[in-house]
Amino acid sequence: MSAERPAILFDLDGTLLDTPGAIANTLHRVLAETGHGDVPDERVRATVGRPLTAVFADLTGSPEDSAPVAEAVALFRELFRRTVVPEAAALVFPGIPELLRTLRRSGYRTAVVTSKILPSAMELLEPAALVDQFDAIICHGMAERGKPHPDLALLAAERLGTPAHLCTVVGDAVDDMRMAAGAGMRAIGVTYGVASARQLTASGAVQVVETVADLARGLGQEPPQPTAPAPRAAPVPLP
Repeated sequence: MSAERPAILFDLDGTLLDTPGAIANTLHRVLAETGHGDVPDERVRATVGRPLTAVFADLTGSPEDSAPVAEAVALFRELFRRTVVPEAAALVFPGIPELLRTLRRSGYRTAVVTSKILPSAMELLEPAALVDQFDAIICHGMAERGKPHPDLALLAAERLGTPAHLCTVVGDAVDDMRMAAGAGMRAIGVTYGVASARQLTASGAVQVVETVADLARGLGQEPPQPTAPAPRAAPVPLP
């Protein structure tokens, strides 16, 4: 029965694509241009993976529904679209496309569960040629509460027709692990993103892996043999 097929729910940034560094750099640029250039790098990088309104509210001390936060979010999205999105295909972690294809051939359902809004997720997934590897793409705003609450993971399970106890969440951030725990799902943390093994374990990961090959083994699959990466796109110069 389709309802009994297991499912794997993947975070996007830092799990499928190597975007955390680019996100942090873009955050720094926005903060500098909006008069908050003194925010320490450690604090900026700790916000990667959270919804942008929450990020800028935290880093600037402004309410989430304030005009300064809205302006910072809009500027971030513009800069990210112009400087990072063109490199999306080259940012996919080696082995991820092969692992996704293997999982689907093995009978797993797959989904993306991300703190990005849908347009922001699609502008990365489409040029990265990953959209067709997922049965559902679940984004911030589709459920009442975002990560670390369980709502997005439970919505993914519902869309996939898979009971929560048959779902595994794969992510690189503390919020991914907390979301999984709240949803009653198994959590696998990857350390090639933003959080450390200690942080992931403390937040609920039942297993922590360092590479995509180790992730494949943790999911019961043979390690993928990555194809040659796409040529890295030249950065788009800003005026």
